[in-house]
Amino acid sequence: MDLLKRSLIPFYAVLLAVASVFASHDEKPAQNRNIRFGLPSPATKDIDNKEAYLIERPQFVLSYNGKKHNPNWVSWQLRKSDLGKADRGPFEPDPLLPKGFLKITTKVYANGGFDRGHMCPSADRADSEMNNDPTFYTTNIVPQAPDCNRKTWERLEAYSRGLVASGKTLHIVCGPHGTGGLGSDGKADAIGPGKLRVNVPAKVWKVILVLSSEDAEPAKDTRTIAVVVPNEQGIDTDWSKFRVSVAEVEKMTGFTFFPSIPAEIGTAIKADTDNVLIPPTKKKKGVN
Repeated sequence: MDLLKRSLIPFYAVLLAVASVFASHDEKPAQNRNIRFGLPSPATKDIDNKEAYLIERPQFVLSYNGKKHNPNWVSWQLRKSDLGKADRGPFEPDPLLPKGFLKITTKVYANGGFDRGHMCPSADRADSEMNNDPTFYTTNIVPQAPDCNRKTWERLEAYSRGLVASGKTLHIVCGPHGTGGLGSDGKADAIGPGKLRVNVPAKVWKVILVLSSEDAEPAKDTRTIAVVVPNEQGIDTDWSKFRVSVAEVEKMTGFTFFPSIPAEIGTAIKADTDNVLIPPTKKKKGVN
């Protein structure tokens, strides 16, 4: 009996190996919806890759630059079910940033003249506190001039959520560019003490792919919106005047947006600057 059992062990081992092959073939890992159309630039989870470290989570995906202490880009999908009224949490260092990276606290931003500017906005992940909290990790924020953040950038974010509320699904990528901004305390290339100096970008950019539904495929006439906004005081709520083509943002950044879209479609939707009429922002009562 013992001899029979031993003789069957190799058979069972082969059977399990074959089963595992078929299981691994059939059970493909789920695609992260925030990078449905690919990464804008190479990024990896190699801790030695300090200038393009990949952080991937259900809420958004980003490439982090550990030398500038800024994201290179942040990518996310926005759909109607992402909207809600979840309470905002505190700003915190990113728990997915491994040892070897300096973790930025929001004390770096104290008295620096720049806002803690979200890339993936809090309100784009307001369906639950669990989804909202990661938007406050400091890997997702950059120093933004108050007028840039609270006026121009905020109105584009609100316009995007309006599209989603009407049934659209958006694929968004944004990030900082360059060095040197104009905050409420004047010009600065960086803020923070010592090694915790955070690069102040000269500009912030955003690229938006507008789809008719979550499962829709891009076509040559699919709308795209792209902006390059100066990171400075004195700009207003009219984000539409900063529109450029997606191709121009690619040229500026060196990134390739939505690379898995077929080339002929990608070329078409990236070539032209969006010209949809944007209604002026309504003045709120009691606001000068």
